Amino acid sequence: MSSNSIRSRGDVLVPFFILTFAITWGLGAFAIFFPGQFQALFGELTGSSPLFILAVAAPTISATILTLAREGWSGLGALYARLIRWRFGLQWYALVLIGIPVLGWLTSRVAGPDPQYDLSTPALLFSALLNLLITGPLGEELGWRGFALPRLLKRFSPFVASLILGAIWGVWHLPAFFVSTLVQSSIFLPIFLFGALCTSILVTWTFQRTGGSVLITVLLHYMFNFSLSVLGAPFPALTLVMLAPAVLVVVLDKRLGWFQ
Repeated sequence: MSSNSIRSRGDVLVPFFILTFAITWGLGAFAIFFPGQFQALFGELTGSSPLFILAVAAPTISATILTLAREGWSGLGALYARLIRWRFGLQWYALVLIGIPVLGWLTSRVAGPDPQYDLSTPALLFSALLNLLITGPLGEELGWRGFALPRLLKRFSPFVASLILGAIWGVWHLPAFFVSTLVQSSIFLPIFLFGALCTSILVTWTFQRTGGSVLITVLLHYMFNFSLSVLGAPFPALTLVMLAPAVLVVVLDKRLGWFQ
């Protein structure tokens, strides 16, 4: 990837990535290198901690700041409008809201379920579903796919843009692997990065096919996390399962011009 390609035409991708990493990795570094001070001030860092939610929301925070600074309120309105762009075919809702959980459920049956939440009561289930929505899909996708992906697609083919963003997206999670109270600490890092690349291809595909809807990317991200955390599909096994559709869309959907 050429730095000149990303910086050309006054693009704000580099500032976006720098600010996003600064927020997330800054908070992560505090929790990792100064755990005593961190816990004294904020308590134990878990997947539902306010600072964890803040760290996860860094892509959207960065996209909001930079869009408002560069394009004003009208630009910010256009960015957030992607989040509620819901007018696309029902087949996409079915594919994401039914297809991915079915694959997740089948994976959990074959590989052995490993749910990450206590779902013994309706209240706990509701809490888990809300937490999964906030800590990931809503906090991330407006930044990664609403802001960064369209700009990458102006410079690169969909396939290359997917790999670039998938690699950056995966590496961005790195601090979570060093905090024992977070779920990523139990995942083998190379497998996680490979999973990020596969998922990035699928997210780009749905984004392109629904007219640039961030809503569909939120739902896809949400259903992937739902399959892992609620249905209990082990991450390595689900990653292998998701590899097949990622390869299929690249090979079969030639109208998207994956390599142009």
